[in-house]
Amino acid sequence: MTETRLVVSDIDGTLLNSSHEITDKTKKIVKKLDEKGIEVALASARAPKAMDYLAHQLALQTPLVCFNGALIVQKEQDQLNTLYSLALEQRDALLLYQTIRAKFPDVCFNVYSNHHWFVEQEDFWTKQEAAISQVTPEVISLEKYLKENYPVHKALCMGAPSEIDRLQLEIESMNITGVAVNKSKDTYLEIVQQQVSKLTALRFLTKQRALSLSNTLAIGDNYNDMPMIQHAGIGIAMGNSPQEVKQVADLVAPANDQNGFYHGINESLRIIS
Repeated sequence: MTETRLVVSDIDGTLLNSSHEITDKTKKIVKKLDEKGIEVALASARAPKAMDYLAHQLALQTPLVCFNGALIVQKEQDQLNTLYSLALEQRDALLLYQTIRAKFPDVCFNVYSNHHWFVEQEDFWTKQEAAISQVTPEVISLEKYLKENYPVHKALCMGAPSEIDRLQLEIESMNITGVAVNKSKDTYLEIVQQQVSKLTALRFLTKQRALSLSNTLAIGDNYNDMPMIQHAGIGIAMGNSPQEVKQVADLVAPANDQNGFYHGINESLRIIS
């Protein structure tokens, strides 16, 4: 069997339970992985600051795969330095904003650029996301911002599930070359550059370490995790995953509220007796 040298994990619905906490069992197995010389890297739709405090809790020194892979950063001397960046085209980001504002006024539109989270106003959705991510958004004029030449690593749309479903169909019908959309939950639609994926990020990390994909284990719970789960040496889907995600995995772990991260990794690697 090929030796696993790198574990790449999603955060929400995977590393964290439904109370957005890292359990003691998760901390235990991450520590054990470190003792065995197996690195753990976090890969999420979250922004860098919303991942850094979790990495600190787990004493991780690995790069942070942010915005589903649009931005990869490495913390060095309290600074988050960019290793990889792939942003939306400026015209695409502006077109999406204008379309969503005109046709979906009840959807909350957010822009993420490097370490910044920009919104036009604080509402139910932004307050909820701020509580989950432990990051405070900056209130600005998004249209003015998007007309400037700044990178947009991710646009996030939050709203009622029915609105998010309609919005996804609308964006897909626009056929914008270079844009990909994914739901990270029923109420969240993530918009990134088309080549962005956690699999691309996984390949970046393996190349950086002179490893192959067969040396990796990927674990996640949602559609944006499917590519890395399918192509890693070992792919684990959480018990709370949609059925389509479970179907591409080598192993289905218990749900995130049943210490699925701990049990899935231990069953695959047998590092705690």
